[in-house]
Amino acid sequence: MVNKVIVILGPTASGKTKVGVKLAVKFNGEIISADSRQVYQGMDVGTGKDLGEYNFKIQNPKSKSISKSKIQKIPYHLVDVVKPKTEFNVAKYQKLAYQAIEDVLSRGKVPVIVGGTGLYIDAVVEGYQFSQCQMSNVKCQKLRKELNKLTLKQLLGRLKKLDPETYEIIDQKNQRRVQRALEIYYQTGLPKSQVLRKKKPPYQFLKIGINWPLEVLAKRIDQRLVERLEKEGMIKEVKRLHQQGVSWQRLEEFGLEYKWVSWYLQKKVNYDEMVKGLSQEIKKFAKRQMTWFKRDQEIKWLRNYGKIEGVVRDFLK
Repeated sequence: MVNKVIVILGPTASGKTKVGVKLAVKFNGEIISADSRQVYQGMDVGTGKDLGEYNFKIQNPKSKSISKSKIQKIPYHLVDVVKPKTEFNVAKYQKLAYQAIEDVLSRGKVPVIVGGTGLYIDAVVEGYQFSQCQMSNVKCQKLRKELNKLTLKQLLGRLKKLDPETYEIIDQKNQRRVQRALEIYYQTGLPKSQVLRKKKPPYQFLKIGINWPLEVLAKRIDQRLVERLEKEGMIKEVKRLHQQGVSWQRLEEFGLEYKWVSWYLQKKVNYDEMVKGLSQEIKKFAKRQMTWFKRDQEIKWLRNYGKIEGVVRDFLK
């Protein structure tokens, strides 16, 4: 019997978590997060963990009273794995994801991978084989020190010249990721897109993408941003993380909400500038996510939940 795994993916604010939870309830599944920031403890609002959505209300068909509905808590994995000060990467994610898949399958349940970090999803589905630095430790450290001296603009210039494919899809505001892509090139002599060897894992995957027209997604992004800022306490979250010892530099490295709110708290931008700049950057981020996902012809793009459920049911037969 082939072990089957469902993957629900898509850009930020597309509603992946809600769909994933409904499928987990319907098909006896558990959620495995595929989000590069949700692995960090205490980073809840800005990363959109939406932990409340894992408490699914099941209405008693014999009663019209909501108070008599049953709450089913859906188990989830790879959320709150490490502290924000700890470095985490795709190789660590892949290892933990395979462990989680085996754990879920061993209990006769269906793994439902949910997230928008394309590299993390591909690492699991394609079975990327990660290798250590092929240089000596001394040379690796020397290379990193040299790259540390360059500005983000200089790093991007090199990456565009050496690995244009990675340049197009990478988060160009995340200096740490740009630098790592360059490190791979200098260590191997090959662009990042060609380096990763693959070994297909022993699972069968169904990949479903949740997508909306651009104008609709833009409205969803803005609505969610307002909720996070005005109702869910995103500014308080960033302030608390800093008070707990997470440096401004580290918070800015996480990008998007954490970068802009950090700038606001440091008085580098005012509130209106933060909201406008953050809204624009999240929308650009969503476009990059779609650029990544559109390369994959195996993804079934659906929006209607009834159709999604039908496709999953056929897959699991």
